[in-house]
Amino acid sequence: MTKYLTKDELALMLRVSVRTVSTYMKQGLLPQPLQLGRKLLWEESAVVQFIQPKPIFATRADAPVKRGRPRKAMR
Repeated sequence: MTKYLTKDELALMLRVSVRTVSTYMKQGLLPQPLQLGRKLLWEESAVVQFIQPKPIFATRADAPVKRGRPRKAMR
């Protein structure tokens, strides 16, 4: 059986405020909720899968660029 979470329950699960859940929704950091009338519901398994950390593989092109003046060579 699928469990659905309200915005309040989702906020408790993520340990954030309800307002933060709204911000996450606007930023696309949460899966799309199911809307029943005025109530928003999230499928619990979809939220858990969505917030799992994803591996990041850095390549040379992704490496940070050092800015500023080059340092003097140490002797």
